[in-house]
Amino acid sequence: LAYFTDNDDATNTFTVGNVQIDLTEPKWEGDAEDVYPGQVLDKDPTVENTGANPCYVRVKVEGLDCLVKDGDDTLKIALKTDGEAGISSDWALHTDGYYYYTKVLEDGDTTDALFDQIVIPTALTNADGKEHTEEYNIKVTAYAVQSEGSGLAADAAVAEIAAWFTTCGMDAAV
Repeated sequence: LAYFTDNDDATNTFTVGNVQIDLTEPKWEGDAEDVYPGQVLDKDPTVENTGANPCYVRVKVEGLDCLVKDGDDTLKIALKTDGEAGISSDWALHTDGYYYYTKVLEDGDTTDALFDQIVIPTALTNADGKEHTEEYNIKVTAYAVQSEGSGLAADAAVAEIAAWFTTCGMDAAV
């Protein structure tokens, strides 16, 4: 007796992608010493996607209030872009305190600078109790999550992008 038989198999090969970013400040020349009221300092945080997959990016800027004393907001360090007050038009500040890049960042691409400069408050004086030897820091931290699988449209609202960060396990407490 002879039976007709056959077999076949298929190997499904896949690789896992990755999301990786680099935060740089090309114009920042290191620590500024002995700043003066009204001084404008070049500071231009940009994020490059060095991973294999497109991603969404957000940035946290901390320390802009490092000179504030007794709630005096006139001593808050200002952000400027292109000679104007504010941030780049490709970024948006969300209610969670993060600045979100409003475009998908493709692999190998770099964001526009969140801002180009910081401005030391003109209201700052020696009478504010600030010590000459004290150091003040502005901390910029970048985060990224994959954009693939989000189901978001190319023109997704900032709230939708922020929700995707939460879905990916990067809630605002990060």
